[in-house]
Amino acid sequence: MMEGLEREYAQVAVATRDFYAENPIYAFRESSENEKILETAVETRIFTPPNPKQKQLLDGWLDNNKKVFTFTGGNRMGKTTILTIIGICVLAGQWLWDGTKISFIHKKPRKVRLVGQGWESHIKAVVIPALKRWWPKNRPLKTSKNNQGVESVWIDVLTGSTIEIMSNSQESDMFEGWDGDLVLYDEPPRRDIRVACARGLIDREGRELFGATLIKEAWIHREVIKARDENGKPDMSVCNVTGEIYDNLGYGLTQAGIDQFAKTLKPEERLARLHGKPSYMSTLVFPRFDREKHVKEPFKIPLDWIVDISIDFHPSKPWAVVFMATARNNFKYVINEIHSHGNPKFIAEEIVRYVQEKKLRVGIVQIDPLAKGDRNNDNTVYEIVAEVLGSHGLTLDVASKDKDNGIALVNNLLWTENEMPGLYFCENCVQTIRQTEDLMYDPDSLRPTAVKVDDDFTECLYRLALIDTQWYPPVAYDASAQPNVML
Repeated sequence: MMEGLEREYAQVAVATRDFYAENPIYAFRESSENEKILETAVETRIFTPPNPKQKQLLDGWLDNNKKVFTFTGGNRMGKTTILTIIGICVLAGQWLWDGTKISFIHKKPRKVRLVGQGWESHIKAVVIPALKRWWPKNRPLKTSKNNQGVESVWIDVLTGSTIEIMSNSQESDMFEGWDGDLVLYDEPPRRDIRVACARGLIDREGRELFGATLIKEAWIHREVIKARDENGKPDMSVCNVTGEIYDNLGYGLTQAGIDQFAKTLKPEERLARLHGKPSYMSTLVFPRFDREKHVKEPFKIPLDWIVDISIDFHPSKPWAVVFMATARNNFKYVINEIHSHGNPKFIAEEIVRYVQEKKLRVGIVQIDPLAKGDRNNDNTVYEIVAEVLGSHGLTLDVASKDKDNGIALVNNLLWTENEMPGLYFCENCVQTIRQTEDLMYDPDSLRPTAVKVDDDFTECLYRLALIDTQWYPPVAYDASAQPNVML
């Protein structure tokens, strides 16, 4: 009996897939009256169109190198909807609207865990209705309830795949001992719950998807969105999509509805609930930085590119040195950094070694004005560094102190008027990337002159931006033009 039922549903699924393959425009929107005739015939659900941010997430999902996904932003931007649709499609092993395969390392039934908030306030009120709304009518379904009366286990009969629903209010040890392919977090989980769930993804090389308005649980931003690998480089297996409530305008929301909701919010709540910017992100110095857009793999620097060098001197902390190359099109690339303890002679020699090893065409080398120290002392840090560099044909200048304009220039380079980056970072520049991502203004003064500590590399960065180097061709050396000298 079950085999016959499965064949019947399989035939319906094939007919539905073929229809959408021939008519892809129908795959993501509500049915018209005429289309409902077909919907009744094949008993299937037609998904509504994804908003731009949802589409960005769906496109990123097909990159098998991505293992952790975040879909964060303002309220009502379609987070629960897209989590639900992705979860159902993972059970089926394909996008249900066009048949695009979702690859796995095994052929077992898929196991998905969905973690909501409170059983009554969130799971019963939001999660379960979403699953019922989006579950395809042409896929036979079995559910079972838990002690709270919640349909906590959903079984896709065609594949044997399951969705297990759990609550963020449960103890973390309840999440141990599970293995699966995907964990969906509808709103932020506790960190101990995330760790317990992530452990269960190891065997199947599973994935995580966080859908959240980041009002609390700031660790998600620090440890998930800004995750780094063991070498301190940005973890490029993380795919971050950030939006705001306005991204769902016209996809289920109206301007009048948004405006009415906005009236209920305090000013500090609007940033998080409308624009998806929690309070701990509102004071970022370089908010335009996006590791997906700005971080590149290291590459050989063309010999005609101009490389400027900025040195931030510290008597007790490690030195910070940043190398920025200017390409022919005047795009900027942070290509290397030095983060090391050492005396001035050692640091200067390290700079010379790198320049000579890479055969760089050096433009300007500059150092923090504090390096000059006491004018009555001829043996200052500046003098020592200048002497070493000078013996290898490099001139040392004093850097600018114009922090305000420097920060503005960096932000302008991160996202130019042409709606594209003009500044990139090689992934080996881990300290420069980290500080560019993390640096915040002092929350009390909100002044660039009161930036929090740990800004050595970003100081080098904005000082290099102030140089505003423009590429020009190297001057050709003509030996025949040199005067003859009689010895």
